Amino acid sequence: MTNHLIIEPIQRFSINANKLNVTSQSPARHSMPHIHDVCEIYVNISGNVSFMVEKNLYSIQPGDILITKPYEYHHCIYNDDSDHLHYWIMFSTSENPKLFDFLLKKRRGTSNHIRLPKNTADQVIALCEQLTTVNPENNITSIHCFFEILAYIEQGLQKYNVSNETNMPENVSNILNYINKNYTTVKTIQELTSVFDVSIATLERYFKKYLAMTPKRYLEDKKLSNACKLLRQGCSVTAACFESGFDDYSHFIAAFKKAFHTTPLKYKKNI
Repeated sequence: MTNHLIIEPIQRFSINANKLNVTSQSPARHSMPHIHDVCEIYVNISGNVSFMVEKNLYSIQPGDILITKPYEYHHCIYNDDSDHLHYWIMFSTSENPKLFDFLLKKRRGTSNHIRLPKNTADQVIALCEQLTTVNPENNITSIHCFFEILAYIEQGLQKYNVSNETNMPENVSNILNYINKNYTTVKTIQELTSVFDVSIATLERYFKKYLAMTPKRYLEDKKLSNACKLLRQGCSVTAACFESGFDDYSHFIAAFKKAFHTTPLKYKKNI
Protein backbone atom coordinates (compact mmCIF):
# COMPACT_ATOMS: atom_id res chain seq x y z
CA MET A 1 0.00 0.00 0.00
CA THR A 2 1.33 3.41 -0.96
CA ASN A 3 0.31 6.78 0.44
CA HIS A 4 1.81 9.60 -1.64
CA LEU A 5 1.76 12.82 0.38
CA ILE A 6 2.48 16.32 -0.86
CA ILE A 7 3.31 18.74 1.94
CA GLU A 8 2.52 22.33 1.01
CA PRO A 9 4.83 25.08 2.31
CA ILE A 10 3.93 26.21 5.82
CA GLN A 11 4.16 29.91 6.52
CA ARG A 12 5.76 31.09 9.73
CA PHE A 13 3.29 31.31 12.63
CA SER A 14 3.45 31.78 16.38
CA ILE A 15 2.75 29.35 19.25
CA ASN A 16 2.52 30.48 22.87
CA ALA A 17 2.35 27.59 25.35
CA ASN A 18 1.75 28.12 29.07
CA LYS A 19 1.12 26.09 32.23
CA LEU A 20 -0.83 28.15 34.75
CA ASN A 21 -1.90 27.63 38.34
CA VAL A 22 -4.59 30.18 39.15
CA THR A 23 -5.03 30.47 42.91
CA SER A 24 -7.80 32.28 44.74
CA GLN A 25 -5.52 35.33 44.93
CA SER A 26 -4.37 35.34 41.28
CA PRO A 27 -5.34 38.39 39.20
CA ALA A 28 -6.08 36.00 36.31
CA ARG A 29 -9.04 34.69 38.32
CA HIS A 30 -10.84 37.94 37.62
CA SER A 31 -10.18 38.04 33.87
CA MET A 32 -13.23 39.01 31.87
CA PRO A 33 -14.82 37.19 28.91
CA HIS A 34 -12.80 37.87 25.80
CA ILE A 35 -12.26 37.31 22.10
CA HIS A 36 -9.02 37.32 20.13
CA ASP A 37 -7.73 36.69 16.61
CA VAL A 38 -5.88 33.44 17.36
CA CYS A 39 -6.86 29.87 18.22
CA GLU A 40 -6.76 28.76 21.85
CA ILE A 41 -6.34 25.28 23.30
CA TYR A 42 -7.26 24.89 26.98
CA VAL A 43 -6.48 21.62 28.79
CA ASN A 44 -7.74 21.21 32.35
CA ILE A 45 -5.62 19.49 35.00
CA SER A 46 -7.55 20.41 38.13
CA GLY A 47 -9.99 22.96 39.51
CA ASN A 48 -13.75 23.34 39.84
CA VAL A 49 -14.50 25.45 36.78
CA SER A 50 -17.01 25.81 33.97
CA PHE A 51 -16.30 27.22 30.53
CA MET A 52 -18.52 29.46 28.46
CA VAL A 53 -18.13 29.57 24.66
CA GLU A 54 -20.56 31.86 22.88
CA LYS A 55 -23.94 30.94 24.48
CA ASN A 56 -22.94 27.47 25.74
CA LEU A 57 -21.81 26.72 29.27
CA TYR A 58 -19.81 23.51 29.81
CA SER A 59 -18.89 21.57 32.95
CA ILE A 60 -15.17 20.83 32.93
CA GLN A 61 -13.40 17.73 34.24
CA PRO A 62 -9.66 16.99 34.56
CA GLY A 63 -8.28 16.12 31.13
CA ASP A 64 -11.02 17.99 29.24
CA ILE A 65 -10.02 20.12 26.26
CA LEU A 66 -11.63 23.37 25.12
CA ILE A 67 -10.74 24.64 21.67
CA THR A 68 -11.78 28.08 20.41
CA LYS A 69 -11.15 29.50 16.97
CA PRO A 70 -10.55 33.20 16.25
CA TYR A 71 -13.36 35.50 17.47
CA GLU A 72 -15.23 32.90 19.46
CA TYR A 73 -16.39 34.55 22.66
CA HIS A 74 -15.23 32.56 25.70
CA HIS A 75 -14.72 32.75 29.43
CA CYS A 76 -13.53 30.48 32.27
CA ILE A 77 -15.89 30.57 35.27
CA TYR A 78 -14.68 29.64 38.78
CA ASN A 79 -17.20 27.70 40.86
CA ASP A 80 -15.27 27.79 44.14
CA ASP A 81 -11.94 28.96 45.63
CA SER A 82 -9.89 25.89 44.70
CA ASP A 83 -6.71 26.24 42.65
CA HIS A 84 -7.09 25.95 38.90
CA LEU A 85 -4.20 24.20 37.12
CA HIS A 86 -4.32 24.09 33.34
CA TYR A 87 -2.43 24.37 30.06
CA TRP A 88 -3.13 27.24 27.73
CA ILE A 89 -1.83 27.23 24.14
CA MET A 90 -2.39 30.11 21.73
CA PHE A 91 -1.45 29.91 18.05
CA SER A 92 -2.08 31.99 14.95
CA THR A 93 -3.97 30.50 12.01
CA SER A 94 -4.28 33.33 9.50
CA GLU A 95 -0.92 32.49 7.90
CA ASN A 96 -1.93 28.87 7.18
CA PRO A 97 -5.72 28.63 6.82
CA LYS A 98 -5.60 25.33 4.89
CA LEU A 99 -3.44 23.69 7.54
CA PHE A 100 -5.92 24.56 10.30
CA ASP A 101 -9.04 24.16 8.20
CA PHE A 102 -10.46 21.47 10.50
CA LEU A 103 -10.66 24.13 13.25
CA LEU A 104 -11.57 27.18 11.21
CA LYS A 105 -14.43 25.55 9.29
CA LYS A 106 -16.42 24.59 12.38
CA ARG A 107 -19.46 26.72 13.10
CA ARG A 108 -18.96 29.34 15.79
CA GLY A 109 -20.06 28.19 19.23
CA THR A 110 -20.05 24.49 18.31
CA SER A 111 -17.57 21.61 18.67
CA ASN A 112 -15.59 23.35 21.41
CA HIS A 113 -15.54 20.75 24.19
CA ILE A 114 -13.60 17.48 23.90
CA ARG A 115 -13.52 14.73 26.54
CA LEU A 116 -10.99 12.08 25.51
CA PRO A 117 -10.65 8.64 27.12
CA LYS A 118 -8.45 8.93 30.22
CA ASN A 119 -5.39 7.21 28.75
CA THR A 120 -5.53 9.46 25.68
CA ALA A 121 -6.12 12.56 27.81
CA ASP A 122 -3.03 11.62 29.86
CA GLN A 123 -0.99 11.50 26.65
CA VAL A 124 -2.21 14.98 25.68
CA ILE A 125 -1.31 16.32 29.14
CA ALA A 126 2.18 14.79 28.82
CA LEU A 127 2.60 16.47 25.42
CA CYS A 128 1.44 19.80 26.84
CA GLU A 129 3.96 19.47 29.67
CA GLN A 130 6.72 18.78 27.18
CA LEU A 131 5.67 21.69 24.97
CA THR A 132 5.76 24.13 27.90
CA THR A 133 9.17 22.94 29.15
CA VAL A 134 11.14 22.08 26.00
CA ASN A 135 14.03 24.33 25.00
CA PRO A 136 12.60 26.83 22.47
CA GLU A 137 15.63 26.23 20.25
CA ASN A 138 14.68 22.56 19.90
CA ASN A 139 12.29 23.21 17.03
CA ILE A 140 11.71 19.60 15.97
CA THR A 141 10.59 18.53 19.45
CA SER A 142 8.37 21.60 19.85
CA ILE A 143 6.76 21.12 16.45
CA HIS A 144 6.26 17.41 17.14
CA CYS A 145 4.49 18.10 20.46
CA PHE A 146 2.28 20.82 19.02
CA PHE A 147 1.09 18.89 15.98
CA GLU A 148 0.58 15.68 17.95
CA ILE A 149 -1.70 17.63 20.30
CA LEU A 150 -3.58 18.94 17.25
CA ALA A 151 -3.89 15.39 15.89
CA TYR A 152 -5.56 14.29 19.13
CA ILE A 153 -7.87 17.31 18.93
CA GLU A 154 -8.84 16.54 15.34
CA GLN A 155 -9.66 12.95 16.31
CA GLY A 156 -11.46 14.18 19.44
CA LEU A 157 -13.70 16.52 17.44
CA GLN A 158 -14.80 13.54 15.37
CA LYS A 159 -15.31 11.00 18.17
CA TYR A 160 -15.40 12.66 21.58
CA ASN A 161 -17.06 16.04 21.12
CA VAL A 162 -19.15 16.94 24.17
CA SER A 163 -22.34 18.80 23.31
CA ASN A 164 -24.12 18.75 26.66
CA GLU A 165 -24.32 21.97 28.63
CA THR A 166 -24.47 22.58 32.35
CA ASN A 167 -27.87 22.91 34.01
CA MET A 168 -28.75 26.39 32.83
CA PRO A 169 -32.41 27.36 33.23
CA GLU A 170 -34.41 27.53 30.04
CA ASN A 171 -35.25 31.19 30.59
CA VAL A 172 -31.54 32.10 30.77
CA SER A 173 -30.82 30.10 27.60
CA ASN A 174 -33.68 31.91 25.88
CA ILE A 175 -32.23 35.30 26.84
CA LEU A 176 -28.79 34.32 25.51
CA ASN A 177 -30.31 33.04 22.28
CA TYR A 178 -32.21 36.29 21.86
CA ILE A 179 -29.06 38.38 22.38
CA ASN A 180 -27.07 36.23 19.94
CA LYS A 181 -29.68 36.72 17.24
CA ASN A 182 -30.45 40.40 17.87
CA TYR A 183 -27.36 42.01 19.41
CA THR A 184 -27.00 44.47 16.51
CA THR A 185 -30.46 45.91 17.19
CA VAL A 186 -30.69 45.60 20.99
CA LYS A 187 -29.58 48.95 22.37
CA THR A 188 -30.18 48.65 26.11
CA ILE A 189 -30.62 46.01 28.78
CA GLN A 190 -34.06 47.48 29.46
CA GLU A 191 -35.18 46.06 26.11
CA LEU A 192 -34.39 42.56 27.38
CA THR A 193 -36.34 43.09 30.58
CA SER A 194 -39.34 44.13 28.49
CA VAL A 195 -39.11 41.18 26.07
CA PHE A 196 -38.73 38.58 28.83
CA ASP A 197 -40.82 40.29 31.52
CA VAL A 198 -38.07 40.26 34.18
CA SER A 199 -36.64 43.03 36.31
CA ILE A 200 -33.12 44.40 35.80
CA ALA A 201 -32.16 43.00 39.21
CA THR A 202 -33.33 39.51 38.19
CA LEU A 203 -31.50 39.74 34.86
CA GLU A 204 -28.31 40.84 36.62
CA ARG A 205 -28.66 37.96 39.08
CA TYR A 206 -29.06 35.41 36.27
CA PHE A 207 -25.92 36.55 34.50
CA LYS A 208 -23.85 36.78 37.66
CA LYS A 209 -24.86 33.28 38.78
CA TYR A 210 -24.49 31.40 35.51
CA LEU A 211 -22.01 33.49 33.48
CA ALA A 212 -20.09 35.45 36.14
CA MET A 213 -20.63 38.70 34.24
CA THR A 214 -23.22 41.40 33.62
CA PRO A 215 -25.77 41.32 30.78
CA LYS A 216 -24.49 44.72 29.65
CA ARG A 217 -20.98 43.32 29.27
CA TYR A 218 -22.22 40.27 27.39
CA LEU A 219 -24.24 42.40 24.95
CA GLU A 220 -21.36 44.81 24.30
CA ASP A 221 -18.86 41.99 23.81
CA LYS A 222 -21.08 40.44 21.16
CA LYS A 223 -21.10 43.76 19.32
CA LEU A 224 -17.31 44.08 19.61
CA SER A 225 -16.81 40.55 18.32
CA ASN A 226 -18.87 41.37 15.26
CA ALA A 227 -16.95 44.61 14.73
CA CYS A 228 -13.68 42.63 14.66
CA LYS A 229 -15.09 40.31 12.04
CA LEU A 230 -16.25 43.23 9.88
CA LEU A 231 -12.87 44.98 10.14
CA ARG A 232 -11.13 41.81 9.03
CA GLN A 233 -13.51 41.62 6.07
CA GLY A 234 -12.43 45.10 4.96
CA CYS A 235 -15.21 47.28 6.39
CA SER A 236 -14.42 50.81 7.46
CA VAL A 237 -14.26 51.64 11.16
CA THR A 238 -17.46 53.65 10.84
CA ALA A 239 -19.31 50.79 9.13
CA ALA A 240 -18.03 48.25 11.69
CA CYS A 241 -19.26 50.51 14.48
CA PHE A 242 -22.82 51.09 13.33
CA GLU A 243 -23.40 47.72 11.64
CA SER A 244 -22.45 46.03 14.94
CA GLY A 245 -25.13 47.93 16.81
CA PHE A 246 -23.21 50.82 18.40
CA ASP A 247 -24.99 54.18 18.31
CA ASP A 248 -22.15 56.24 19.74
CA TYR A 249 -18.94 56.28 17.65
CA SER A 250 -16.80 57.67 20.49
CA HIS A 251 -18.06 54.99 22.86
CA PHE A 252 -17.27 52.30 20.26
CA ILE A 253 -13.66 53.53 19.94
CA ALA A 254 -13.21 53.60 23.72
CA ALA A 255 -14.82 50.16 24.24
CA PHE A 256 -12.76 48.61 21.43
CA LYS A 257 -9.51 50.05 22.79
CA LYS A 258 -10.31 48.81 26.29
CA ALA A 259 -11.07 45.29 25.03
CA PHE A 260 -8.23 44.89 22.52
CA HIS A 261 -5.63 47.43 23.69
CA THR A 262 -5.58 49.11 20.30
CA THR A 263 -7.85 51.35 18.25
CA PRO A 264 -10.12 49.91 15.54
CA LEU A 265 -8.13 51.75 12.86
CA LYS A 266 -4.78 50.33 14.05
CA TYR A 267 -6.38 46.91 14.32
CA LYS A 268 -7.59 47.16 10.72
CA LYS A 269 -4.19 48.34 9.48
CA ASN A 270 -2.38 45.53 11.31
CA ILE A 271 -4.48 42.95 9.48
